[in-house]
Amino acid sequence: MPQLDKVTFFSQFFWLCFFYLGFYGVVVKQILPRFGRIFKLRENKLRGSSQGVTSLHQEKSKVGESISTVLDSGLSTSKQLVQSTLEKTTNWVDDVLKQTNVKDWKTANKTYLTSVGERSLSENLALTLAFPKVHPSLRSSVILAQLARFAQAKAKTTKAR
Repeated sequence: MPQLDKVTFFSQFFWLCFFYLGFYGVVVKQILPRFGRIFKLRENKLRGSSQGVTSLHQEKSKVGESISTVLDSGLSTSKQLVQSTLEKTTNWVDDVLKQTNVKDWKTANKTYLTSVGERSLSENLALTLAFPKVHPSLRSSVILAQLARFAQAKAKTTKAR
């Protein structure tokens, strides 16, 4: 296993110890003394007077209200930003799609419609040549069905633009 490779094990162990000991030093020398000062300050406030308890509760409630206010405003702001970004993105995608259909796919759509029309016409001619004795009304219904399919295909491509 590459994790237990004897060549790289010592360097990995060294850097692991280095970063963990560095993090431990930062926590012990900087973060824990700050917490200690805060706890001592709060303890002195409580000992100072009986009003300390009520003032501490008032301070706690003010902090809670301010936190909820900040969170509410941040949430509403982020919600508005997400909605506006989503709306702008949707508009951009729609514009790009329309431009692509108009510019890049215009010739492809025309070619497709032409090939569908030619195929329909060739099928109808093949039916007419293969079955000349078939009643003309039956042949015309087949031709009309083919034209209806051609019109539907054309309508779909124009809607996509």
